[in-house]
Amino acid sequence: MKLIEVTDIAAWNGFVNAHTWGHPLQLWGWGEAKRLNGWSPHRLMRSDGTVGAQVLLWPIPKTGRFIAYVPRGPICNPDTNAALLEALVSWAREHKALYLRVEPAWKVASFPSGWKKSANSIQLARTYSIDLSKSEDELLSVMERKHRQYIHKSEREGVVVQRVSAQNLDAMWTIYSQTAARAAFGLHERAYYESLWRDLGPAGALYYAEVGNRPEAFLWLATGSKTAYELYGGVTEAGQAARANYTLKWTAMRDMKAAGYTIYDFNGRLNDGVGKFKDGFGPDHTDWIGTWDYPINKLGYAAWENLWPVIRPVGRKLMKLVKR
Repeated sequence: MKLIEVTDIAAWNGFVNAHTWGHPLQLWGWGEAKRLNGWSPHRLMRSDGTVGAQVLLWPIPKTGRFIAYVPRGPICNPDTNAALLEALVSWAREHKALYLRVEPAWKVASFPSGWKKSANSIQLARTYSIDLSKSEDELLSVMERKHRQYIHKSEREGVVVQRVSAQNLDAMWTIYSQTAARAAFGLHERAYYESLWRDLGPAGALYYAEVGNRPEAFLWLATGSKTAYELYGGVTEAGQAARANYTLKWTAMRDMKAAGYTIYDFNGRLNDGVGKFKDGFGPDHTDWIGTWDYPINKLGYAAWENLWPVIRPVGRKLMKLVKR
């Protein structure tokens, strides 16, 4: 299979959005935003325009080698993936990749010889998702009773949710910074979020929940193909007290349903407080096939995989220190 590199934004996004197996993380804007973290995006498509993948390359310091990564791709039918995977391996080899990693939004698939499942993931394989093709009454009926009560209560008490169209992320940044400090997790630099907002363009959807005319919670989605995908969210203490997150998420779901999306992906399923909050909306427990690697340099790959569990926690701790 011959792959060509697509350099036209509209052509690439049109391909992703029209494809059954397209995903928001394969959109042009997602790849562009990753440049700030050292990745270089490449959009590859078969000449007939039927299958493809956005591949991100990250240079491994002082090695002359790269990691090739396909987030929530490649874009093809998982039952007929062999030819595209082979072509992507060839492309990655030509571009001096140590290995090729894919994390497709597939529930079931077989991989050709040479591929192996990795325990070191970038995107979470376990998530919650909601079938937005159901009616609003059906969606409400599967929620926990407390969730329905909090949605109605927050609406009655004046929580107002609106989708933001202006490119002003001040409120988002303030809320997210407070959330990160309270929950002890690190954030990217603000420039990253500004770049992502700009690069996603109409594929980004940002909602604020206002309490007393003041934004106290936010939810940021990326949309593509049939999927509305949660990127980031946060809430202040005042927003928590007003149960703003409940009507915020429900409003976003209704909007995405009205826009024609059929999958609402909560982007993760963890056994924590946030996970319990998500689970209260009555979602399906979705398990993707996980992280799959093709080692091109087997010795180098083995060394890097052993090193990665050590490097990643150190990087997270450094981010927390920077934010203090």
